[in-house]
Amino acid sequence: MATRSNAGIRILAALTLFSALVGCEDVGSTAAVGAARVTGLGGVGSALALGLAPSTRYDLANGCYALRSVARNAYVARGLGGYAARAATLGDADPFFMKPTALGKYLFHDRHASFLAAGSLLTLGGLLGVATVPAPTEAADWIVDTDADGYFMVVSASSARALTVHPLNGRLVLVDPASAGDAARFAFEAASGCAAFPEVATSSVGAPFTGSGAAGPVLGFADVHAHVSATSFLGGAHHGLPFHRFGVLGALGDCTLSHGPGGLKDVVGGFLGDGPVPYHDTRGWPEFVDWPAARSLTHEGMYYKWMERAWRAGLRLMVNNLVENETLCTLQRVASLRPLQSCNEMDSAMAQAQFMRDLEAYIDAQEGGPGRGWFRLVESPAEARQVIGDGKLAVVLGIEISHLFNCDVQNGVPGCDEADIDAQLDRLHAAGVRQMFPVHEFDNALGGNGIFDSFALNLGNKVDTGRFWQTYDCPEQDYFYDAGSVLLSVIPPGAGDDPLTGLLIAQAGGALPVYPPDREQCNARGLTALGRYAIQRMMEKRMIIEVDHLELSNKAEVIALAEQRTPVYPLVSTHGGHGGLTMDQARRILALGGLIYPYKGNGEEFKEALDRLTAIGSDAHFFGMGYGADTNGLGPQAGPRGAGAVPVTYPFTLFEGPDWGPQFAGIAPVTFERQVSGERVYDTDIDGMAHYGLVADWVEEVRLEGGEAALTALYNSAEAYLQMWERTLDR
Repeated sequence: MATRSNAGIRILAALTLFSALVGCEDVGSTAAVGAARVTGLGGVGSALALGLAPSTRYDLANGCYALRSVARNAYVARGLGGYAARAATLGDADPFFMKPTALGKYLFHDRHASFLAAGSLLTLGGLLGVATVPAPTEAADWIVDTDADGYFMVVSASSARALTVHPLNGRLVLVDPASAGDAARFAFEAASGCAAFPEVATSSVGAPFTGSGAAGPVLGFADVHAHVSATSFLGGAHHGLPFHRFGVLGALGDCTLSHGPGGLKDVVGGFLGDGPVPYHDTRGWPEFVDWPAARSLTHEGMYYKWMERAWRAGLRLMVNNLVENETLCTLQRVASLRPLQSCNEMDSAMAQAQFMRDLEAYIDAQEGGPGRGWFRLVESPAEARQVIGDGKLAVVLGIEISHLFNCDVQNGVPGCDEADIDAQLDRLHAAGVRQMFPVHEFDNALGGNGIFDSFALNLGNKVDTGRFWQTYDCPEQDYFYDAGSVLLSVIPPGAGDDPLTGLLIAQAGGALPVYPPDREQCNARGLTALGRYAIQRMMEKRMIIEVDHLELSNKAEVIALAEQRTPVYPLVSTHGGHGGLTMDQARRILALGGLIYPYKGNGEEFKEALDRLTAIGSDAHFFGMGYGADTNGLGPQAGPRGAGAVPVTYPFTLFEGPDWGPQFAGIAPVTFERQVSGERVYDTDIDGMAHYGLVADWVEEVRLEGGEAALTALYNSAEAYLQMWERTLDR
């Protein structure tokens, strides 16, 4: 369970943050909002002077505006009978904070912290009225558009009726848009006195840095293994969303519906997490008692405001892996009472690709219109260079599933053929996928997975493929990442106490094969003929190919295939070498012009990984080292560095000081306080990487542990990735 800091310290931190941030980039409070804001890159912008009007419907985003009826030349204000256009001056109006739900759609959040909504009752004249509701609902979602004269029309998204003013009393009513006439024409004018929409804070001051356009090397760091889109992952095991049209209120609420009282239905989280039954306190926004947390693996860790904080710290490239596991999904959907949810891994991946485009559009809406958001999907290194040069985050789609191309295997019989591989590869490429894991946690028709777990995944492999792992003794040689695991031959006492393991044991037949008790075992399933065909087709398609999760000998064969290409074909290891990576294989990957970016630990662990990588590196290619965080992917996140580490001192400032090299000259500093999410205040030395917003704090850990050399390697990592990608295409 999460450890709460002393309440007095938290209150003091919140008050300090509030006083520092009012009127700055991101407050995240419920204090009154001043003049309307002109949004743009990351919400940074100047206030619109009182009385001025927005130019487009997108300019309303996250601003404070009064609504003026053109027909009556009067402002909308709230009275005893509800809202009516009767106020003579801007000062008498009741303003609305305009929270985008999508591009051109808004919640009208009033000064009483209520929401304007389509009503269900008819007025005396037979017209549908409007109402106020205490929380966002379907009826509170409004479409805003402009007419030829630049005035605005507001239409209820739920009823498709236009907001108008009653001709006799000025009351707001809803009518058919075709018959609304001038009564449906409004102007928005910048106002003050709005109640802020409740939202997560980035708890930062300072504008994110931009680059030099598409020319020259980019500056920024890369996370090459994330799972932003793992929202429907595992049949409902995952709770929370990286975005919701109603903001944090819809994205990060109490998880009782998903996980049951006390988390009792969270069978995957209970199986992988640390706590006994009951698994966790279900409360989300605003309390966040037990989640998000570094060891809470089935709760959202990548809410978009948390990602924004990381972007403000210099995150400029991210690989989002579309992910699913059919076996675990099938077990969890029963516990989640979602028996009809599809668990097909390819279909889930395609749905997640669309989800990423929806997220991009949502962030565009928050920042003032199409293309204005800081989160940009890219399909080529040229696009990525332009995006990063503009100071935004370039997001690449990857895929990490066991049944890639629908190539499962049952009792040795493949579930696909070469034609299936060709068709599904084209399907994924058309969806924007540019990076691929040929194998994930279980064997498939392409080859064997790399063993890194002693028990549970072997059960899963039996359920998924019909067979337990067949193994051999892992070779005794020098490893960059250790290979294999000592496998259990007897089910340990109490192993079936959690629901998921119990189901796996039952479906696997209740017994295990006999394995050597004192030797790490590697998977004997090699790369198949279909696997070799798939790798060759990926290379012809110029995909970025991951070697992690491949069995050790499978890695060797893929590396050999890459070396036979003219020019040689780069490969990447971004996920801690699951299944093992020998020193020879690591050197050969680097010689191919590929990358090895480690699993993201804390700042101390990053420095240790950097020392190991630089020891085998060469000067043949531009060097940088990013990380793969695996956030939202059932991978434990970094904990605190622990006793003896120099603590992070809040507030801390990035991009200035003796550890920041000459490449940062001219970059304005950005200052970070402890991150505030609702009532919760996070500290990296207490919470570790509880959520993705703590990446900014982790950068300060890296500075403390590794100084200029570590920061240089980190902020070179986006450029190193792009150069690898360019080598992949340049053939």
